[in-house]
Amino acid sequence: MNFKTQKLTDHFLRTFLDRFTVRDLYRFFSKIGVKASLRECTDYLESCPWVFPLENGTYITKAGAFTDELFSIRPTPQEYDQGLFVPGSRCMPFVDGEMLSSALQFYVDNELLPRKVGVFDSDKAIDFFILYGEEYAPQYIASDPANAAMDMVSRDFELPNKISLSGIDLTPLIEKYGFRKGDRLVCKVRDWNMGIIDVVVMKDGDNQFDRGLEGCARLDWYDNLECALLESFDRMGPCGTMEEQIANVFFENMSVLCGPSCGSVEEYINRYADRVGIEHFGVETRFWFKGQNVPAVGKWNVNLVDSVVGGIGLGFLITPEIIDQYILDMNYLREKDLKKLVENIYPADYVFHKDEKSCIMMELRERDELISQSYNWFADQTKGLVRNQALELFSRVNSLVYRIDVSAGNSIKDFPQQELVILTQLFGHLYKILQSLEDDPTIEDDSDAVLLSLDGMKWNFEDIRGVLEAAVEEHLCNRFKVF
Repeated sequence: MNFKTQKLTDHFLRTFLDRFTVRDLYRFFSKIGVKASLRECTDYLESCPWVFPLENGTYITKAGAFTDELFSIRPTPQEYDQGLFVPGSRCMPFVDGEMLSSALQFYVDNELLPRKVGVFDSDKAIDFFILYGEEYAPQYIASDPANAAMDMVSRDFELPNKISLSGIDLTPLIEKYGFRKGDRLVCKVRDWNMGIIDVVVMKDGDNQFDRGLEGCARLDWYDNLECALLESFDRMGPCGTMEEQIANVFFENMSVLCGPSCGSVEEYINRYADRVGIEHFGVETRFWFKGQNVPAVGKWNVNLVDSVVGGIGLGFLITPEIIDQYILDMNYLREKDLKKLVENIYPADYVFHKDEKSCIMMELRERDELISQSYNWFADQTKGLVRNQALELFSRVNSLVYRIDVSAGNSIKDFPQQELVILTQLFGHLYKILQSLEDDPTIEDDSDAVLLSLDGMKWNFEDIRGVLEAAVEEHLCNRFKVF
């Protein structure tokens, strides 16, 4: 797709509220001049983060699923004392997770609530963004316009003790609607694409201990949320993000989780969670059984993990766009040795099929001739350094992935799980960085942050490499003994 058709497609998926089929998307693509088969349309929808699959080959967008559904926010005493509340991640999964919370607009009786900046301890600030994952919270905090002057790179992404956060002014709610400390805001999304949310005040400040019918109804809500989360762990596993986890849970349980007595995920975790916690998943976090590490292999994917590592989202991968990045790196280094390029791309123990290597060399030569015609070495200094560092680590990670793929057979579940998860995450992060070099216009501005992130990834890789290499050797030895 070109830029214009991609924007039109994005607008459709961000604003269409009714159910639709693959054929509907096919007709929409035809209308805007995109040639795509029904199979390609299906693949597009299956990989789109803004779509839920339904029964009988139908789909619904996140905008359609979550518009007008109820959720609640209970401002903390610290927020109330400063006369504001910080949206943070508390509107998830009902809003677009890619939209900065500082850009969300809150209305009461069609009047826009003004914005206001508050100051909080860094630990409390992270709590406001915890549903993005504690590991990513500092990045979201740094993206807040209130922190525009803060240089996170120079601070090695460490937050100061006190941090400014953009919030929504509570003053109109206090003065006009009698909002008090402990009261709750019941919210619903009016416009998912624009991030517009309507709120009403719920008098809840006198019911701190969940007494009476309303209190019992909310306690039932927390029980229902816990049961839904526990059921999802075995069926869907840790998913790609915490947002995806709770989006699936709320979407599948709207009838019991989106009523007037709804609590909040934030309160559930902090006060009511019994069997669910936020647990480590490699270098990330997920909702999971309290006190347990999240494994790479479980009931949700054990049937996929028979003989391929790819069943857990990990497999030796070389795509055309990655090949292009290797060729660009060769030009950045001012080299023209295609034999050395093949050695950089493929692991030393990679087994080429008959004539495969010569075909690869021919394709690389043709691609290099095309890329070299427009390559500008002087304009590539910033991107070139990022690309070079990312590919150096990607080659090492991909090589270890290949060795695990070859040695694991159907016993990948016996490999060290947390180290395997981290390797999967490193692989995914590096792949995204290399993709961004192709199509992200801000990559040069963010190059210092990306290079710092790559340094962290190198340390993480060194931490797990020895453990996984030892597991590879053990599995190879066991296979040798069987023979």
